[in-house]
Amino acid sequence: MQNKRNLYIALGLAGLAIIILVVGLTYKNWGNGTGPGEEAKFEKTEAYNKNWMQEYYYYENKNSKDFGLTRNGIDIKSLEKFKKFIQKRPVKTELPKELKEYGDLQFEFLLDFGSFRDIQRHRAITQRMPLVTEIHGFEDWYLSELPPDLMKEAKKLLRGQRSKTAKLKLDKYQKQYYIPMGYKLANKISGSLPSILYMCELRSTRFVHPTLRRRAIQIAKILEQKFKRVGLVVHLDKEPDRFDVKRGEHDIVMK
Repeated sequence: MQNKRNLYIALGLAGLAIIILVVGLTYKNWGNGTGPGEEAKFEKTEAYNKNWMQEYYYYENKNSKDFGLTRNGIDIKSLEKFKKFIQKRPVKTELPKELKEYGDLQFEFLLDFGSFRDIQRHRAITQRMPLVTEIHGFEDWYLSELPPDLMKEAKKLLRGQRSKTAKLKLDKYQKQYYIPMGYKLANKISGSLPSILYMCELRSTRFVHPTLRRRAIQIAKILEQKFKRVGLVVHLDKEPDRFDVKRGEHDIVMK
């Protein structure tokens, strides 16, 4: 009797081991995209993404304005019931995320690629990757920070480089890798009021690159005008632009 029991237990354990092995191999294959139908599905997804990115990944607007609010889809009437919370929001405090459901804003402006890489980090707002071109000219701020003799030399260097890039036998997507990051590019951002507000307050401090700080302050002023009715207060850094050694102390660490 005992022997039969031991046999049943052994057979049961062996069966369980086989089941675990089969299931493990199945999930392993699926993870590699080789499960039933997965390989074909993966290829279709890749083809779809490739087609989209080839046509619409980069944003380009030859007629872009220097700066402007291009769409205001916020239902401001619905925000009126939250006026006391909007009005009394403390410094360094985000608006309630529930307010995101009341619509989006869209801004378009010229910004150099160096500063775009900073604003690009804001995942709460929707942004297109700008195509790097020379159409809108080089950002004046970089040149104005140079002494007169170096400014003259820098302008000459840019003219020479532009002449050489014009001769490159490349399409515009490849050519952009030869263009300096200081050129102004068409940028477009969209987002809810809480998301746009958070971005412009964070990027309007004296520790932010001046070309981006200028845009953030412009956005802040429009927000104050458009949402004065619901008591919106934008908390901005009032300190003027200056070189600050505290920038060198900035780091991402646990406090």
